[in-house]
Amino acid sequence: MPRKAFVADLQEAIELIEISGVSGLRPGGEDGTFTFSHKVSSTSPDVTVQAMVLDVGDYPTSHQYMVYTSSENVPPSINAALTDPSVFDGMKVSQMLSKIVKILNKATAGSSQNPVDVDEDLMDIDGSDVGESDAQDQDEDLQSDEDEGWSPPPSQVAFPSKSQHIRQQVSSRPAPLRLNARIRADLRVVKQAGFRVGCLGGLINNATDSFVVVSCRVAKLGISDEALQAWHLDRRQYIVLMIHYTAGYRTLEHLTAEEVSSGRRTVELRVGVSNKYTITSTEAITAFSQIKNRKNITGSQGTSENPNSGNDGTLNTSGLQNLFIGRPLEDLLNDRLIALLRYRMALGVPWGGAEEYYNDNQGRNVNASDSMDSKYWAEDLSNLSTALPRLVTADHLAENLKEASFPLLAMQFTLRHLVRCTEFCLVCHCKVEADFEALKPYVCSKPLCLYQYMALGFGPSIEYEILSQPHVVDLLVSFCYSSASALRLKSLPIGMGLTVPPPSLTPERPSAAYYSGKPSWAPTGVDGVAPLKATHSTHLPQAVKKHTAKLDRRNLELIFATGEKPLRSGDWIIITIPGKAEERQHCRVIETLYPTVRLGPPIPKPSLTNADLLQHSPYGTGTAQGSQPFALTPATTPPPSTGSLPEVEFIVYNENFDDLRDDEKQATVCRLLDTLPSVKQMGDFLRNMQSRHISLRNWVDRISPAALGILRWIIASNRSCIVQVDSPDGDPAKSEDRVWGMKSYKQFRFAQGAPDKEQRFISSVRQANDRLGLKHPTLFAWHGSPLFNWHGIVREGLHFKEVAHGRAFGDGVYHSLQALTSLGYAGMYAPSHSNDGAFIGWPQSELKISSALSLNEIVNAPSEFRSQSPHLVVSQVDWIQTRYLFVRCGALGDAQASSDDIATKEPIEQDPKYRPQGAAGEILTIPITAVSKSRRPNSKSVKSGNKKAKIESTELGEEILFSEDTDIEDLEVFFSDREEDVQPMSERKSSGKGKEPATVDAKSLFDRSKTDFVPGSLDQSTLPMLEPPLYATSTASKALARELKSTLKTQETHPLHELGWYINPDLVTNVYQWIVELHSFDASLPLAKDMKARGLTGIVLEIRFGQTYPMSPPFVRVIRPRFLPFMSGGGGHVTAGGALCMELLTNSGWSAVSNIESVLLQVRMAISSTDPKPARLERSSTTDYSVGEAIDAYVRACNAHGWAIPSDLAALRTGTTMTF
Repeated sequence: MPRKAFVADLQEAIELIEISGVSGLRPGGEDGTFTFSHKVSSTSPDVTVQAMVLDVGDYPTSHQYMVYTSSENVPPSINAALTDPSVFDGMKVSQMLSKIVKILNKATAGSSQNPVDVDEDLMDIDGSDVGESDAQDQDEDLQSDEDEGWSPPPSQVAFPSKSQHIRQQVSSRPAPLRLNARIRADLRVVKQAGFRVGCLGGLINNATDSFVVVSCRVAKLGISDEALQAWHLDRRQYIVLMIHYTAGYRTLEHLTAEEVSSGRRTVELRVGVSNKYTITSTEAITAFSQIKNRKNITGSQGTSENPNSGNDGTLNTSGLQNLFIGRPLEDLLNDRLIALLRYRMALGVPWGGAEEYYNDNQGRNVNASDSMDSKYWAEDLSNLSTALPRLVTADHLAENLKEASFPLLAMQFTLRHLVRCTEFCLVCHCKVEADFEALKPYVCSKPLCLYQYMALGFGPSIEYEILSQPHVVDLLVSFCYSSASALRLKSLPIGMGLTVPPPSLTPERPSAAYYSGKPSWAPTGVDGVAPLKATHSTHLPQAVKKHTAKLDRRNLELIFATGEKPLRSGDWIIITIPGKAEERQHCRVIETLYPTVRLGPPIPKPSLTNADLLQHSPYGTGTAQGSQPFALTPATTPPPSTGSLPEVEFIVYNENFDDLRDDEKQATVCRLLDTLPSVKQMGDFLRNMQSRHISLRNWVDRISPAALGILRWIIASNRSCIVQVDSPDGDPAKSEDRVWGMKSYKQFRFAQGAPDKEQRFISSVRQANDRLGLKHPTLFAWHGSPLFNWHGIVREGLHFKEVAHGRAFGDGVYHSLQALTSLGYAGMYAPSHSNDGAFIGWPQSELKISSALSLNEIVNAPSEFRSQSPHLVVSQVDWIQTRYLFVRCGALGDAQASSDDIATKEPIEQDPKYRPQGAAGEILTIPITAVSKSRRPNSKSVKSGNKKAKIESTELGEEILFSEDTDIEDLEVFFSDREEDVQPMSERKSSGKGKEPATVDAKSLFDRSKTDFVPGSLDQSTLPMLEPPLYATSTASKALARELKSTLKTQETHPLHELGWYINPDLVTNVYQWIVELHSFDASLPLAKDMKARGLTGIVLEIRFGQTYPMSPPFVRVIRPRFLPFMSGGGGHVTAGGALCMELLTNSGWSAVSNIESVLLQVRMAISSTDPKPARLERSSTTDYSVGEAIDAYVRACNAHGWAIPSDLAALRTGTTMTF
């Protein structure tokens, strides 16, 4: 037990360990605390040091300490030395004591012999100041070996420096000013590299809790429109990287060194998308709290990324939004970035070399004796690509300096893995060794990566895809079903841990794959998609065990003989009627009460209706004989006797999918897809869910985990971008992207290839145009392929790496200008219906796809094609870009496809010699939206005042990209190199010629048009003002005064309507009691409406600080107005007595490094929260809450949730030193 380990280690230290300078070591008054005395010198009194393990449950591996002195008149150097307790994290008691004595000895030696500012040592930015003796001390204290941490000495880290004069200027300043200079230098480099920079919190004053925001416009990243669509990004948005410094600003040198020495990270990183270049403090806190909440969620329940969307697929335009690969990218940044930077600094390798070294060595640290493979120094050829802008390919560490900027390196690394995301596995982050290009990222071939990708929710949300693009999901499932039926699946969902039914004796549905090892009509390979070389087993494996039981069809129950217990709750089974092997029913076991087992409703057989099931049922043949259907709910009549119940056989889903042969795997894929509902039924289920986190996992009695796993794999493994053109309601007037001339065909926008494939295509077009002087630089042509090949095509793209059925006209991708010619190839070898006319595709498909073909845009250089007649054979893959996918649908699908074409408003002008024809022989009219925006006409640049804008003609109208103004507080960090000039910008004098000083005037801080709150209007006589408490000490008072000053400074430099809180300095009569007003709530909140109806502009709070602050949280309560209690329908985390019901404000959730500004933000967020219920005001009462009822309600809430109550809570009633 952690607590026992701590007690044992402390007792051992007390009894056995003797450390010079330490005396009186003893346990403290609270659990996890201890106290000792340290001798400063022979002439000065001892200093009492108190230490606390913040969470004894983390001891002895991941715990943190809080260390402080309780003595009066302590030398400043000692207080300074104890400001960073993170150096003790994870240490046992004896190790911590040794470390703290060395730190205190160094601090006192410096103060008496050669004055040393300890802050200067901790935040030193000159690598040479990190002494060798310090490194030795850390190694001795941590007792670490070479594999646990290594940081290269400065002599081994050689980088060409271009700014030695800056280092010399910085190193001559006192530590706080030197740190400020380094912060400014680091952020200036970021801005000069082309990024936007935002600062939140007291960064420039080295606040404990602060944020740096680095962002850039999506339009500057060189991402194609197709990739933007596939990645759910908008050119007008910003990619935002947030860096959260949890213990003050850290330079690159300190980050790479302290992670080795202490194992503790002092930065957290978060990536997202925003409509502004920066975010608010509230949004930053919310963003990082989401990461913590996400870590508490296991499996894939609700963890998939739904970028920019709600449950209905609508765009989310508020605050920070999820990035489509946000979670894997954040895991990479937080887990590996600092280690990779350490490798780069030690070895001088590029990003790719550091990543390869990390993967080869399992993340262990560099050993100076290691022999290094030359491959780690190989140049990254991707960075030489002209298709990507320099903003993406630049490498600050390779180009720069010893004192590199961590924020810039972090952003460059982020863009490396964002823009080039398809090159890396989303789980292990290794380079994907694939022989094809993809438009969407995926995982490598390792089974474990696929399992984690699915199980941890890294993949796309199938729920979002079903709701937003149901026809695309139907299309993908149908393609997979056709490929599996023909044994054409090249990749299979291996490693997902799927538990499936055993291969059975007779197929449930007729399919070409079941009649022989492969269809007799199938060639050796078509369009480069080769079939798997496997034969289908036609016998049941010996391991498959059949069970028998009596079936009570009225109550859906199996009744077993005495002693038989083959099933567990949650199992899935297949029931077979003896003599009726084709009548199989898949059911879920709901409850086991042996000898009775209750079943869920059976899944109807896909090829038969419910009426068919009844007609063939052995329990009765037709209504004339009184047959009863399978009841979906238990019957109210008594069940028949056991003797009259029919006996059935059943088998259990108990096979590991990975253990099956390849042909059996493909048959199993078809069998599981047979059990799925239609996409429309799944969409209806999701829309009817009354929950924030919708998931098909909740349809437990209809979709088995194995079938759901197959569905997730189908959607997640799609590497193309497919978007349905036709509107969901079938209205052709809403389908402006539709090609005219393909009546009754369902159309999809279709894009493939790597994210830079479009740019390579455009480059090819321009080169051909320069060579040949083309009036029409491109042409459009058809490509058809059998239906069973399209599952592979949408994943691998069009290629000609494998011989299909002969290449009479040379190697290349074959195209035709006539749709009928391509349709002939599309129907070749792939009948969609059996001889009796039955559809043999996915039975639940509403599209009933019978054939598919794509319309591709090609560089108009036929003379350079492999062949021009009778087909266009193009061997240059970069000359081909897919644009549309057309599918011919069955009866229901035909009804959904547009029956009447509408004229295209703005068509592409085509080459008269090469105009493609539709299925009816009509010349196609292709809309201008088929080509990328950069190649559309009427693109121009304008100026609007002092802002540049780029206006492009798009299908949505004119898109204007304005250069957004930088917030004045973000500009402040760049303005001065004179670090002694630390006053706010509003107090600075202008040195420019004839220019007014840059100020923050009162009008900008208090804008009446944006808030109805009036500061300073609160009557002090109506407030419960207190005298300083008896437990007040000079040390605590000074600390609270500094906290108050910092909070007021934030208030003085930020607009009130953005802060949302206000502290009147005149109402602070003692620093142990603050009066705060919350205001400017979102007008749409019920709370804001109640306040307006009552004529109120603010919520009055009181904050009281106890005698153990900051070790214990402050007490926060509402004074007025009264809120509607939770039991009466209220919310907002306000208890019936006015206290805040928040774990943050208890000993269970409090962190001693938290500041009051962040507390106010989180309190305001909690009151504004509408989950589970919005806050409302009580209408009848106008009296204030008392502190007594607030404390009582706080205690009740803590007891109800199991939260730890601060020991000094009772003293807050009167300000005495009583303990609770």
